[in-house]
Amino acid sequence: MKQSKVSSERITTLIIIFPLISLLLYGGLSHIFFFFTQYKESKDKLEKSKQIHLLEEQYNLKESVETLEQFINYYNNKSNDMIKDDVKHIVNTAANIVNNLYDSYKDKIKEDKLKEIIKNALKKIQFERNIGYLFLLNLKGDALIHIDSKIVGTNVLNIRDAKGKYIIREFNKVLKKKGEGFVDYYWYITNKNRKAMYKKISFVKMLKCYDWYIGAGEYLKYMKHIVQQDILKYIKTNSTLSYDYFFILNSKGEILFQPQKHFITDLKPYTSEGIHISNRYISYTKYIPKHDWYISRIEDLKSLDKNLDKKRKEIEEKKTQNIKTNLYLIIISWIVSILLSIYLSTIINRKLRNYENKLNETNEKLIFQSRQALMGELFSMIAHQWRQPINRIASILALLRLRINSKNISYIEIDKKCHAIEDDIEFMSETIDDFRTFYQPKNDAQEVNLKNLIIKSLNFLEGHIRKKNIHIITELEDIEFKLYHNEFLQVMINIIKNAIDALDEYGKIIIRLYKNRDNRVVITVEDNGSGIPKEIISKLFDPYFSTKEDSMGLGLYMTKMIIEKHMKGTITAENRTRGAKFTIIL
Repeated sequence: MKQSKVSSERITTLIIIFPLISLLLYGGLSHIFFFFTQYKESKDKLEKSKQIHLLEEQYNLKESVETLEQFINYYNNKSNDMIKDDVKHIVNTAANIVNNLYDSYKDKIKEDKLKEIIKNALKKIQFERNIGYLFLLNLKGDALIHIDSKIVGTNVLNIRDAKGKYIIREFNKVLKKKGEGFVDYYWYITNKNRKAMYKKISFVKMLKCYDWYIGAGEYLKYMKHIVQQDILKYIKTNSTLSYDYFFILNSKGEILFQPQKHFITDLKPYTSEGIHISNRYISYTKYIPKHDWYISRIEDLKSLDKNLDKKRKEIEEKKTQNIKTNLYLIIISWIVSILLSIYLSTIINRKLRNYENKLNETNEKLIFQSRQALMGELFSMIAHQWRQPINRIASILALLRLRINSKNISYIEIDKKCHAIEDDIEFMSETIDDFRTFYQPKNDAQEVNLKNLIIKSLNFLEGHIRKKNIHIITELEDIEFKLYHNEFLQVMINIIKNAIDALDEYGKIIIRLYKNRDNRVVITVEDNGSGIPKEIISKLFDPYFSTKEDSMGLGLYMTKMIIEKHMKGTITAENRTRGAKFTIIL
């Protein structure tokens, strides 16, 4: 009963503890997994956000640089128009002067004198910034006025530029067709290296007088420098550009423009096109071949980190909130599980108690039935054991009466016969005590001598042993063991009686009691009978199974149950070369 109670308490404890431990373990592992998942997710989000910010920054850098490039291209295109307008304005001004002079003096002075006045007037006209000059020719190709004195007075009709173009003939084509127009060609810079040709745009226009036409041109080389200066001036005066992180360098690495508030010592990485990312800066560079410029917009990554701080805080706050929420859910689940476990354990414990009570009642009934079955056999054993001492007592009493009647007996002989009667009566009393003790209610387990109990069980079965002249061999060690006295007697009586029943006359039973290497108690009962049939050996310990007609089939079943449930031991049966062997290990 106590053992069953302990078992049910253990089961109840397991019902409470196992789910809690499982949930705690699962919850802890899942929380750890969730924590690392959130950590990785937040890290990935931050990295993704950083990449997005980086891409946005790259886009912004590229967009601002390309916007500046568009402006430069626009200004370049506009500068070409400005060159043409400038040259055309000079030529038109000079033509107006010549035409006015001609109209004013053609009828007043001689032709040669008027021609000299016109030429002198043209020589005094100067270009703004001295980037061009006027020339005067006739349709025959004679050079009347030119900055190159070597040409003046010669015919240049067949002169060609570096590309093989007949320059004067091109002038004549334009003049004959429209009276004025633009012609571009390559020409050397006067008074300098005549072999070095540079692109030039000229405007020519027919005059009223004679077959003259006037023209002027500008070298794009000089205009390019002026345009660059104008663009740089525009960038410096534009607050949006001058205060931004813009740099302009040439292919030699020379800084053409740099904001006043920014300074970078090494600008070599920025003399190549594309995105550049270093430990501190991110930049985008665009090359403009026409000016040999590298335009770079540079951004300090620290400013990018500042922009990411807000996003980082949002991600961290969300991660912390998710982890807290997950932890709260686990704690709530754990509390609910505790309450459910307690509730279920109460129900299960109540059912287990009811089941144990019924099982104990059943076991007690089975034990009682088993003992009842043994009782009849033990009564016959006791009767057989008592028959001899009763016969001996009757013989002694008859002899005493005869000797007393014949007065042929001494006091010493009477006392001796009385002692013999007392010995037989004491033997019978001990037999009754043993029988009464066997059927006493079970008390708590106590330390007993197993050897003495095995001998006592043999005494109970002495009648059966004598009846078949069974030879009993015992090899018993003195071993103390804590168990239920009566139950062990019942076990040993069942097993030894089973061996006696399996033997014919003059059979042999060997009983051993010892401790093995594992310090466990071993009891063996071995006979030299015919053994256990193979077809029933597996059913030997089943309840209500028996090969005897007058048996209830509870003996070996109760034996196995007592050994396993009450003594925490095992019992096995096996066939030997001859006979069967039962082994009990406690």
